[in-house]
Amino acid sequence: MANALMRLSLLLAFLCVPLGAQAHDERMPHHEWFNKQEMNPAVRKRLGLFYKSCCDNGDVFQTRFRVGEDHSDQWQYLKDGEWKVIPPDIIKDEDTPDRLPVLFINKQSGVELCFFVPRGGW
Repeated sequence: MANALMRLSLLLAFLCVPLGAQAHDERMPHHEWFNKQEMNPAVRKRLGLFYKSCCDNGDVFQTRFRVGEDHSDQWQYLKDGEWKVIPPDIIKDEDTPDRLPVLFINKQSGVELCFFVPRGGW
């Protein structure tokens, strides 16, 4: 029982480490990929943003993802115990280095900036 609690504690501690901060760290794998990603023009226009980078004012949001309950092309992510819809205009049709989904959200407002659909690795 004590070992199970220790493993759970370590897992929770690991999950609390923000990947976004790591993505900016030059020692981390794929940091260059994270730093060069840009928002779709439609997102910038909708949000009234002058900057292009997903990473400059955003961080990677570590969470779970799923396809919408109606099995459409709608993607959702888990935030604060609630499934949120990923705005279609932030979806990028490009692969990620590890072929897993990546969501950038604004550091201050929490608004979704860029989402890379998984190409495998699930």
